[in-house]
Amino acid sequence: MVVVSRTPMSTDVPLLVGAGSLPELRMREACTALADCWGLNLSQISEGESPLTLLSDPSSQQGLVRLSGDAARQRPEGGSWLDALADWRHPLLLLVTGEPDGGVAGSAAAYTALCRQLGAPLIGLVQIGAQWNRLQRRRDGLPWIGWIPAAGDPERELALDHLVQRLSQRIVTTAARGAGTPRP
Repeated sequence: MVVVSRTPMSTDVPLLVGAGSLPELRMREACTALADCWGLNLSQISEGESPLTLLSDPSSQQGLVRLSGDAARQRPEGGSWLDALADWRHPLLLLVTGEPDGGVAGSAAAYTALCRQLGAPLIGLVQIGAQWNRLQRRRDGLPWIGWIPAAGDPERELALDHLVQRLSQRIVTTAARGAGTPRP
């Protein structure tokens, strides 16, 4: 197989969303590592900002965009970021903090269920930090696509390369299903 480009079109790149409120430093470090490996710029938007600002302007979606805060939190004007992502059919990637024993919090399953209920185009879940337990992740029954090991972990580079490859494959599939087209 010949890879022409690892960089997807900007509108096909998923928004990076934490499954709940994740520690800011861990989220930023993991997103920066992913952007660097993928060769994309990384920007940030806060949960307090209007989803319309990002979703209605394709030029604001250059590279990877990380949502800081809780995407399911209801906004004062109604709805949440997850509602808006579902309405606009914008792909998203859920990041979940790994626990020391190799497990993950129940927010991974809860956010996955919420995305499905809303019809949000979920590319998959990525575990950040801790040890990757492939058997446990399969038992979860969730759409895991990889992990981002902590800085200094000997598996980090290989895991990031594998993740970028899987993301590129899933983005093509999601785009074919119509992500990026707002619902009427």
